[in-house]
Amino acid sequence: MDQLRQEARAVLQRNPWKRPDFLRSVFAATAKNGLADLWQDLASHDSDTHIDVCENLYTAFCFVDGWDTLLPNDQGPRQLNRADTEAVTRILHWASALALPSSAFATEFDDFTETTQAIKSAQEDSRLRSTLAIQLILQLSAKAPACLEDRSIVSAPDVVLAAACFTDQSDPWTAEDSYEEASMYLNVALQRERWPIIEKLLKEKLRPLFTKIKNPAITTEGRKNFHPTPLSRFDGNVLNDELKPWKFNDIYATRILAWIISQYQSSNKSELEAHFPLMVPALLALIDDNSLTFKRIGCELFSKVLQPIQKSGSDILVRTNLTSVFEDAIAPCLLSLPTITPEDDSLKLLGAAYPALLSLFQTAYKAPPPKSSTDQAEKAKETYIAKVTKILRSNLVSSFHHISSSTPATLSTSASFPHPRLSAFLVEWMIVFIKELGIHTTKYLQELVPVVYATLCNPFGTAYPPLLLAATSATKFLVLNAHPRIWRWRGELLGALCACWLQIIGEKEDKEKESGKGNPTKTRYLALISKELQVTVFVLKKALQNPVPLGSVEPDADQLHTREALQQELQTLIEADSELNGLLFANVQP
Repeated sequence: MDQLRQEARAVLQRNPWKRPDFLRSVFAATAKNGLADLWQDLASHDSDTHIDVCENLYTAFCFVDGWDTLLPNDQGPRQLNRADTEAVTRILHWASALALPSSAFATEFDDFTETTQAIKSAQEDSRLRSTLAIQLILQLSAKAPACLEDRSIVSAPDVVLAAACFTDQSDPWTAEDSYEEASMYLNVALQRERWPIIEKLLKEKLRPLFTKIKNPAITTEGRKNFHPTPLSRFDGNVLNDELKPWKFNDIYATRILAWIISQYQSSNKSELEAHFPLMVPALLALIDDNSLTFKRIGCELFSKVLQPIQKSGSDILVRTNLTSVFEDAIAPCLLSLPTITPEDDSLKLLGAAYPALLSLFQTAYKAPPPKSSTDQAEKAKETYIAKVTKILRSNLVSSFHHISSSTPATLSTSASFPHPRLSAFLVEWMIVFIKELGIHTTKYLQELVPVVYATLCNPFGTAYPPLLLAATSATKFLVLNAHPRIWRWRGELLGALCACWLQIIGEKEDKEKESGKGNPTKTRYLALISKELQVTVFVLKKALQNPVPLGSVEPDADQLHTREALQQELQTLIEADSELNGLLFANVQP
C-alpha cells in the first residue's frame, strides 16, 4: 500500500487535474490486501491537510479500480465477509462527507462579500476533493454490489446526498467530471428505492438544516398556523449564522432541494403530496431570507414544485391552507425596486417572484379540484381574478410609475424612464396578467391606458426599443380584452400609436442618412415595432367598427357615432401627417 500511496502523491503533486486512471503499483496492493485492509490504511493516514486528503481519496480510487470482483479460476464473484462489507460502508460514508462542497463557496451567494484570492484557492481545493470523492463513490458503487448481500449499502442517504450536490454544472463547486460521475451514480442508485431514499433525505438531512429558526406562519407538520406567536420587534436569531447552516456552512442544501424537486412528475401525485410539507420550511426560509440571491432561488424552486402539483390536479395547497402563507412570503419581493435595489438585482428577483406568484394563484384557484361543487369552482375563479387584479394594480402598475417619472392615471408625454430594462419587464408582465384577466381588463382601462400612452409617446423611446415593443403589444391586448369599452379611449390610443409610428419613421430615416450604419439588433427591433403597431391599429379599427352592446340589445348612440366617424377621424390624422398612412391604412392581418 505504501508504494501505491507514493505513486498517487507524485501524480497529485505533478498535476492533480490530469490523473491517470490506473497506477502500476495497484497490482501489488490488491494482491495482498482486501477492502478491509484498504479502510484500515485510510483510517491510519487520516489527516485534515488538503494534499493528504486527496492522496487518501486517489489511493482508494486506484485500489478499488484494480480490485477484482471475481475469484480466480472462474470460481464466480467474490462474497465479501463481514469486515469487507463494513469497510465498504465506512469508505462510502467517509467519501460522501469529503465530497460535500466547502463553506468557502458561501461567498458566491453573498450579495456583499468579495471573493478574495484565498477564498478562490479554498474553493479550488474543495472542487478537487469533491471530484476525487465522487469518482471513488462511483467506482465502489459499480463494483461492490456484485459482492454484497445487501446492495442498499451503496445507495445510503449519505451517499445519494453527496452525489446530488453535483447535479447542476452551473454550481460553482461542480466540475465537469464530478457532474458526469454523480449523474451516472444516481441513475443506477435510485432505480430500486427512489422515494424511500428521497423521503429520508428530506426528513433526516434537509429539513433539520432549515428548521433551526422556527417560522411562526407554519406548524411543525408543514401546515398553516392559524394561531401564530408574534415575533419580537428585533429577533437576534437573524444575526446568528449557526441558525442558518444552509446559507453559511451547508451551502449545498439548495442544490439538494432543487434536485429532489426535479424528481417529481405529475404521475407521482401521492409521493409529492406526502413530501411537500417536508419542503415547506426550506422554501419559506429561502423566500424570507434577507439575501436577494436566496429569495430568488426560493421563488424559482417554489415555481418548479408547483408544476407537478398543478399538472397532477393535487389540492395539497388548499388542504394545508398554505396558499396565503406563500403569498405573504413572496409579495414583499415585488417591492425590491430601484433606487434601494439595483436594477440588475431587481430584474433577477422580480423575474422569479412574479412567475412564482402567478403559478401559486393558478394552482390554488384557477383549476379547482375535480370534486369541487359548482359554487366552490365559481368562488375559486372569482378569487383568482381578485388576486390577479391586485397584483396588476398594486404591484405592476404602481412599480412602473415608481421607477419612472410618469404620473398614475394621468396622460403625459413628458415621462422619463431611467430604468428602461425594468420598465420593459414590468410592461411585459402586465401583458401576462391582462391575458389572465380577459374581459375583466375593461374595469381598469383608466389605470392601464396611461401606462402605454406615456411609454409610446416618450420622445426618446427609440433609445430602448424593447420598451416600445412591450408597450405596443400591451396596447394590442388591451384592445382585444376590453373591446366593448375601448371606444372611449380611442383618441388616447390612436394618439399614442401615431406618435410611436412617427418616432420609428424618423429613426429609420436617420439610419438611411448614415448610409445604413447602426446596430443590427436595433434595426430588427424597429421592424418588429412597426409591424406590431400596424397590427394593433388593425385590431383597434375592427373593435371600433364592430361595437358590442353594453347592457342592451343594440349599441348605444355614442358607440354608433364612433363607428360612423372613425373613417373621418383617421383621414384627419393623415392630413396632419401623410406618414401615418402606412400605419392607419396598412393591409395587415393580426
